[in-house]
Amino acid sequence: MFIKKLEKEFGNKFIIDDRTITEFSTSPYLVSPVLSKMGSRVLGVVSASDEQDVINTVKFCDENRIPLLARGAGTSTIGQVLPITPSIALDMRKLKGEMEYDKSLRISPGVKVLDALAYLRKRGKELQVYPSSFYISTLGGYIAGGDVGIGSYQYGYHFHNDGVKSVRVVGPSGTYVLSGIETLAVSQAAGVTGVITEAELAVVDLEDWKDQLIRFRDIEDVVALLKDLERYRQKIRRITVEDKDALSTVARDRVTAGDWNVIISSTQNFGEEVELRFLDELAFAAIYVTMSKLTKFQQYFYEVRLLSLGSFLRVVKQVKRALGSKVLIHGDVMTLRGETIVYTVFMSERSNFDLIDSIMLKEGIPFEIHSLEVNDRVDEDFRLELMKKYKQKVDPHNILNPGKLRL
Repeated sequence: MFIKKLEKEFGNKFIIDDRTITEFSTSPYLVSPVLSKMGSRVLGVVSASDEQDVINTVKFCDENRIPLLARGAGTSTIGQVLPITPSIALDMRKLKGEMEYDKSLRISPGVKVLDALAYLRKRGKELQVYPSSFYISTLGGYIAGGDVGIGSYQYGYHFHNDGVKSVRVVGPSGTYVLSGIETLAVSQAAGVTGVITEAELAVVDLEDWKDQLIRFRDIEDVVALLKDLERYRQKIRRITVEDKDALSTVARDRVTAGDWNVIISSTQNFGEEVELRFLDELAFAAIYVTMSKLTKFQQYFYEVRLLSLGSFLRVVKQVKRALGSKVLIHGDVMTLRGETIVYTVFMSERSNFDLIDSIMLKEGIPFEIHSLEVNDRVDEDFRLELMKKYKQKVDPHNILNPGKLRL
């Protein structure tokens, strides 16, 4: 029985008590009510303390054909760390988490995003792009499972614009150091192409960004402003769009919301400067985690779509016309391949999503947030093909997070 072999191989680093098994069999920040029902119980947990533990665990699981799932802080909201087949979990939290800065930031596993930001800001720098969950997440997990975040209006996905300069991964067939475009085989791949043991990330100068609020009555005026702001892209750190109900739900009495609200973080002056200490609750995945706790919906549900400005205008107008205040709408404005895109979140009762999805279908908009498979979230064919290529090279027996990538 391989359990006995694991106990012999790893001693007290191999853990099988009920509390630990339960912890690693779930994804604590998984909001999707669809994904939440798909998990399987892990068989045991190896608590790694150094890279050699990672190498030994990967080698053991490959030799015995046991599925393996690497996990850091476990903050993914999209099922990255949810085991969908009985697996061994590799706990990365006890690795030292070292950092070194010299024009870029070099990290080892276990580095929390919050600690990296503090480290860099002492040096007048910050990460080019970082997740809205920066106060709880690790950088390794963000590389493997994330794509957007604070800074995406300037730089797009965190792995675009040379955001991930290099990455070292351990896989069943060996240890690999990837650089340049090859890093896209690991970024957003949910660990299926190797366990990250080192990475080098792009940084930018730290600037004094001020949060500013501009209120509008009509969504058309919001879109007109977003088009105009493209001229100032490098002077704007982030932009979020909130309907009245979404902003009021989070802000409560701390700010007066208009029918539509654009929040701009910039060194330039665009609107009323406001103290929005809750702003991080209004960024990307943070919004639907926050709203799952604050709204009064009986069956809270959400959908996310990446919409061009034209599609954003058409879809949002139709959805609000049909549902009014029964749907909350949030948008993070980002740049993808030179185009302004709105990461649009619709939050409502689950029963309203047949209508919302029918509007999406009519507009011909594909995307599936409630899927465990990488294929349904990677929106560039060449990146997906690169992941498949490296999966076959690095993990020929498909033991790393199996079921998350369709080959």
